[in-house]
Parts: sequence; C-alpha cells; structure tokens
Amino acid sequence: MKKFIQYIISFVFLLQTLSVAAQLTQGKRIEFERNSSLEQEHLLIPLKENGVVLLQSKIEAYHRKFTLDFYKYDSTLTQIWKTTFLPDENFDLIKTFHNERYLYVLFKKDDKIDIGVLRIDFETGDKTYAEGNLLTNIEIEHFVVLGSKAFIGGKYNDRPVVVMFSFFDKTSKVLPEIHNNYLIINDLDVDEQSEKVYLMLKNERNCQFILKTYSYEGKALNSLVLGDKQTAPISGEILKIDQKIPILMGNYAEGCSQLSLGIYMQNLSDDSKIQYINFADLKNFFRFLNPKREEKIKLRINQKKQKGKEIKLRYRLLLHDLIPTNEGWVMLAEIFYPEYKSNTNATGWSTWRNYRIGNDIYNNFRYSHAVICGFDKNGKLLWDNSVSLKEIESSELNAKVQITQQDDYQILAYPDESLIRTVVIRGNEKAKDLESFDLKTGTESEKITNTERNNLAAWYGHSFLAYGYQSVRKNNDILNREVFYVTKLTYMLKEEK
Repeated sequence: MKKFIQYIISFVFLLQTLSVAAQLTQGKRIEFERNSSLEQEHLLIPLKENGVVLLQSKIEAYHRKFTLDFYKYDSTLTQIWKTTFLPDENFDLIKTFHNERYLYVLFKKDDKIDIGVLRIDFETGDKTYAEGNLLTNIEIEHFVVLGSKAFIGGKYNDRPVVVMFSFFDKTSKVLPEIHNNYLIINDLDVDEQSEKVYLMLKNERNCQFILKTYSYEGKALNSLVLGDKQTAPISGEILKIDQKIPILMGNYAEGCSQLSLGIYMQNLSDDSKIQYINFADLKNFFRFLNPKREEKIKLRINQKKQKGKEIKLRYRLLLHDLIPTNEGWVMLAEIFYPEYKSNTNATGWSTWRNYRIGNDIYNNFRYSHAVICGFDKNGKLLWDNSVSLKEIESSELNAKVQITQQDDYQILAYPDESLIRTVVIRGNEKAKDLESFDLKTGTESEKITNTERNNLAAWYGHSFLAYGYQSVRKNNDILNREVFYVTKLTYMLKEEK
C-alpha cells in the first residue's frame, strides 16, 4: 500500500512538472515584392545571435541578366548591409556552402569545365571572387570549403570525382583513390579544427559504406569500410563532442535499400564496434499515433520478440544535422514518402522542385512523423520520442521540423501551409500537445490568401524564422501582392504548478 501511494504521488508530481503554458509570438516581418517578369529564388542562412543573411537571385526572363543580392539583418531583422554581384555571362549558380564566417557560392559554365567561387564576408558584406576549372566536366553534386580551398564532388562517366580547387593560385587537383566503378558519393564534409576532409562513398555492388579521410593538401590519410549486406549505412555525419571525439552517425538499411531500419554510430577515435539502434528498439517510436494504436503495435512487436523473431521496421528517413547539447547531442529525423516521380534533367537552382533518391528523381513528398533521440557524450541513448507531422506535403525535400531548447524542454515546430504547428517534449514525455498558430501579415488591413513553400528555421534562443512565398491582399482590393516574406517567431514556456 505504501509503495502504491508513493507511485501515485510520483505520478501526480510528474503531471505537475509537465504542465506548461506556451505562447508563440510573431515579431517583425520583412517582404520582397515578386516580379512576374523575373525568375526569383531566395536562400536564408540563420547566423544565431549574429542575425541572418538572405540571398536573392533574379534572372530577367528575356535578357537572361543574372543578379545576386545579399542582405544582412541583425537579430531584430533590421538591415545591416546589402551587396550585389553580377555573375559572368553563361555562368549558372550550382551550389552554396557556408561556415561561421563566410558564404561561398559556386558557379559553373554549362557543359564546360569553367567554375567561379564567390565568397561573402558575413560581418562586412565584402566580396572576393576566384575563377578556375574542374579539369573535367563533372556533374556537380557536392560543394564544401576548407580554408582557401574548395572541394567539389560529383561524377564523370558514372564514376565519382572530387576536385580540390585553390583560391590562391587557381589550380585544381583530383583527390586520389575515388574514381572507381560501383562507387557513388554519399556526402562530403570538412573539419576546420583538424583541417581534414571527409568523403563518404557507397559501393552499389556490395552495399558497403566507405569513409575516406584527406588532408588539407588533398593527401589520402585513411579509409574505413563499414557495414555489410545485412546492416549497410545509408548516410553519415561527423560530430565532434567537446571538439575531441569524432563520431560518425547516420541511418542504415538492409542491403542496398534506401529504406532505413534504424540509426548507427561509430567512434572514429578508437577501434570500437559500430553501434546499431533498431527503430523497433526505441520505446516511443510510435508515440505519434493515438494511444490505442500505439499500444497495439507495441504489443505485436513484443510478441514477435518473445518468439525470437527479428523485427524490421523500414522507413525513408531524412536526417537533420546533429544538435550538440550539454549532455551530448540530439538526433532529429523525419519519416517521409516520395511521390510524383519526375524525369526533369534541370540543373542549377531550377532543380529545387526535383530531388534525387538513389537513381530516382521526385518532386513531391509526404511527411508522417518525426523521431527525436537524445544521447550522452559517449553515444549512449538517453531517451527517444516522436511527434506526428499530420501527413504534411511539400514540393521540397528538406528539414521541416525545427527544434529549440528551453531548460530541459525541447520545442519542436514545423510549417503546415499557412500555419505553424508546435509540440513541446521533455525527454520521453510530451509536455505540450500539438498547437497551431496562424501567420499574420505586417498590417491589419491585409490578409494572406495563399502560401507556398513555407519553411521554418531555428534561429537563436527560443526564436524561429518563418519564410516562404505568399499572396497577400489588402481589404477590398481585387488583386494580390506576391511576396517572399521573412518573419521572426518567439516561443516561450512557463511551467504551471
């Protein structure tokens, strides 16, 4: 009886601590009028407390004049500087990359080996530009920068190639030990502290995942082969905890499938075994469902486990960048389903509507739920959770759910057409159920009539940036204004006892 009373007291205390009041406040909004005679695209780069940089590209429909405008705003969305760049004729914008100090923009001439790299200083807006060549006409898929060198990855004759281009002497060099049959580039990453380049490859013949490490000079340092046909990594990201321990983390599948079975971790500083975490072993993987359905699925899984059967849950997983925390890090991923297969062969920024998964290209996606896992600094799983995404659809395959932290609460938010939906969790528990907030225009005399490609980005503190394309109409007007908008959203929690 005494234990039962203690349990009831603990349960009531848990309910009290998980009861929180929440408020999402919309702050300043900035707009860019859209012109029907121009092809316009926008790229937003949040810089935490240092503000945000916006890249706007404009192409005149008839004269094909290409203009890039760069804007820097502070944490209140007040403009600090603006600078403009006019790319040389026949150069297309291919990729962008940024670190804490600079934004890099890669240009390439169509069907040529000529390239140009523009560097924008986040602090001052100063520009530097260097031109060179790729040595061979590769199809570019990856672009990173380390120091004064760009590393450009892609394929030539269906074989992987990575070219190292030096900004100082304008020379190019092909990285060794890559141009082989059956290999494709999975990802390209850099470590500024150790001045190393990480190249992740996938062998399509035996399904193995290969991590190659190169020096700043492009010398091959190490090669690590992971997985087999039963547990083959699909993706990888390198995270350094306390700037010391490099950890490779990603999702894995069976064979060469693109459907994930779970996530894996590999400590790169020792010879420890690769660690696999199956979706079926997560306690709250199905928490996004209603309680009855969740319990039914869990019961079915436990019954199969008791019979010694191996449980394999297969999903397409979009992994976010890993998020460092005081305890270790947080992994956030979204379960999605591709739709509307496309045969488009467009290049450059016109490919925003088409995304490659393996050898297939799609231009519409449906998201079912997000999975969140917390780890300590040794890679031990501390907690897991999941939230429903209400089967939202998007023409862009990108990270929808954004996360900020307040004390030990995790605030999750994502856009759904003209709404912003939020959920608050604390470890394994859900602290605040799904809420919806309407986006507003800057004035009471206007209303939003349509929203397209609405996105959200975690900013600094408890704030987010919502941005996208909207049709706005003033009261009693017949015509809409077409705008690209950016607005600040602040989410605050207050515990209720």
